[in-house]
Amino acid sequence: MNFDRRTLGHAGTLMEPGINFERLRRERLAKVQKQMAARGLGALVLTDIMNIRYCTGVSIMPLWNAVNLAHYVLVPAHGEPIIFEYPQAAHAVKPFWKDVRPAIYWQARFADELAPVKSEEWAAEIKDVLKSWGVADSAVGVDVLDFYGFTALQKQNLRLMDADLCIEAARIIKTPDEIDLLRLSASVAEAALNDLERALQPGLTENELLAIFWHRMLALGGEHCFTRLVASGYKTNPWFQEAGHKLVRPGDLVGIDTDMIGPGGYVCDTSRTFLCGEAATPTQKEAYRVAYDYVQNAIEKIKPGLSFHEFYQQLPLLPEPYRPQQYSVVVHGIGTDDEPPNIPFPSESPAAFSLTEGVFEENMVVSVECYAGKVGAQDGVKLEDEVWITAEGPVVITLYPFESKLLS
Repeated sequence: MNFDRRTLGHAGTLMEPGINFERLRRERLAKVQKQMAARGLGALVLTDIMNIRYCTGVSIMPLWNAVNLAHYVLVPAHGEPIIFEYPQAAHAVKPFWKDVRPAIYWQARFADELAPVKSEEWAAEIKDVLKSWGVADSAVGVDVLDFYGFTALQKQNLRLMDADLCIEAARIIKTPDEIDLLRLSASVAEAALNDLERALQPGLTENELLAIFWHRMLALGGEHCFTRLVASGYKTNPWFQEAGHKLVRPGDLVGIDTDMIGPGGYVCDTSRTFLCGEAATPTQKEAYRVAYDYVQNAIEKIKPGLSFHEFYQQLPLLPEPYRPQQYSVVVHGIGTDDEPPNIPFPSESPAAFSLTEGVFEENMVVSVECYAGKVGAQDGVKLEDEVWITAEGPVVITLYPFESKLLS
């Protein structure tokens, strides 16, 4: 028997089924290439770390590469991608893809005054590959580029289009491996939430609570959180005040939106609000009940085949005092990032953005959320759960308990 030394020493690796990452990579790439064919795209030029990871499974120093164009990928409509990697990190990619080449750095932060020249060298290499694939005259999708990179591709007379449309469409329906990774990410976030709730006491700062969450998240294989949304007391209203040096006080509400990149790059986006103490005020209970009932009611309405428009029309308005600060969306897709569909909260005035066309489908995964806070009030409540849409209906995959002291 041949043993994989990378798994030796991990309990149960020979007996328990696990995520098949090779299958995951191949199935995601196939979904993207299907969408490329439907849109007539001959290739994708990807620099966005989320898109690169989705199409190839490659994730090298993701936070650094989020702002530094140090690796990029060319994805053909048929066949395997070419990975252009930071040379010293190429060894991490070669076990998974055959064609790994050194990346060219053209950003001014790397190339100084040579940025125009280096970007043209980069674009010429891209054009040469497209010619070799026979797709130089086809539409080419691009995602995130700086001025020099985009204009250099234009000078190559390439017919450029947006890459995100086909990749976002590919992400909507999840494979079984993706569902398993979303459940795994949820279990990591739940363990971190448990540590945070158990530690909650007067005198801790929001930063300390965030650190407690991060410690457990990292220890269990999570990667990072893309926000710092831990807020207490008056900082829970309005929402989107991130963790700072504020001390938690007796009777404070403490809210968190996990926004966590978990194992394998899959998100757990759930929100909970806790009470520091035993006795909640009537206004705290009211806000909690408004958010809780809204989330539960919205989840119950979701079913395969229901159009987003029909779902939107079935949603009630929030009670009037909570409408001025209501959240922008009640439903958004979730996977390796926040994803489509995006369904806004119902409003008496026109929505800030048009409602996405489409229907709920089996094996979509969405987050359902609500924020309840009156303008000028002390407290606000943020609640959110992830829902897997099955043939039988919605299945909640984020299982952390709600705050019983605020629901009594």
